[in-house]
Amino acid sequence: MSKKIIAVAAAAALALSALVAAPASASWGGVVVETTATGTGASSTTAKQIPVPSADVIRASTDTGNRSGAKVDVTTQTASATVTVTATGGVKLLSTTQYAASTTNAATGTSTLEIKSDAAKAAVFYVYTTSTTAAAITIAETGTTPNSTTLWFQGVTSDINAYKMNFTVPATVAIGGSLEYTGQVLDMFDNPITTGTVTPTVLGGDSVAGTVTYDSVDKRWEGKSTARTTAGTMALNLATTAKATKVSRFGDVSNVVFTSVSAVDLSAQVTALTAQVAALTVTVNGLTADYNSVAKKYNKLVKKSKRVALK
Repeated sequence: MSKKIIAVAAAAALALSALVAAPASASWGGVVVETTATGTGASSTTAKQIPVPSADVIRASTDTGNRSGAKVDVTTQTASATVTVTATGGVKLLSTTQYAASTTNAATGTSTLEIKSDAAKAAVFYVYTTSTTAAAITIAETGTTPNSTTLWFQGVTSDINAYKMNFTVPATVAIGGSLEYTGQVLDMFDNPITTGTVTPTVLGGDSVAGTVTYDSVDKRWEGKSTARTTAGTMALNLATTAKATKVSRFGDVSNVVFTSVSAVDLSAQVTALTAQVAALTVTVNGLTADYNSVAKKYNKLVKKSKRVALK
């Protein structure tokens, strides 16, 4: 066999081995999230942020002001491929049919979804989240390697979604004293709202409204008002400046807390309690003396081993 024939045969063999070893695709398809949301989606700390569907409507718009979801475009390695999507946390999934339905709301989405790509290897679904805690979705194409990718999403809420308030206010306060109270402002999905303004208003005597601020360390709203300087009742009203629009499925908007507090003379109470303690002390001392008197008589009548200790 000539050197030329051997060279040609070797080249052909090398080319064939390259064709056999080369994968159909160096990486799995592609995923494009059609949104102007911040974040890369690569981890929980860089999650793609999208507003929660506060109006109970899912809008996968690129307009930040109207967006409450995101469209996800998947390119598979093969046509008519099966794609499964799994979501965690508050993230929910919608098929194109579900997204287009007029009855779709924030309760429609599911945690798992299976769709097929078309002849152009394209598959589409929608994602939204009702939680401000970051959570992930995993997108996988059946029968291919590599075949999956993970994306993180996080809901965003603000004071315009204030739907309810929960505050703990003491029932009594010392006259002229500091009335301190704490609480939470929540959206329709019970996500804490940390922005905006909570305004206190007081009625009764010379009480002073004070202020309410959000404490990022304790993660709660904290307020302080000043009680009236005379004994009596004072009223405290707390309200958010902004509030959500009512959605029937979520019930009535309750962005106001109203309660009454009794301003009392604590010094008088302390004096009264001190007198009660003194009276009880006299009673206890009397009972102790009676016990000791009986115990002494008893001890004279019994053996030493049977005697009782004095108080």
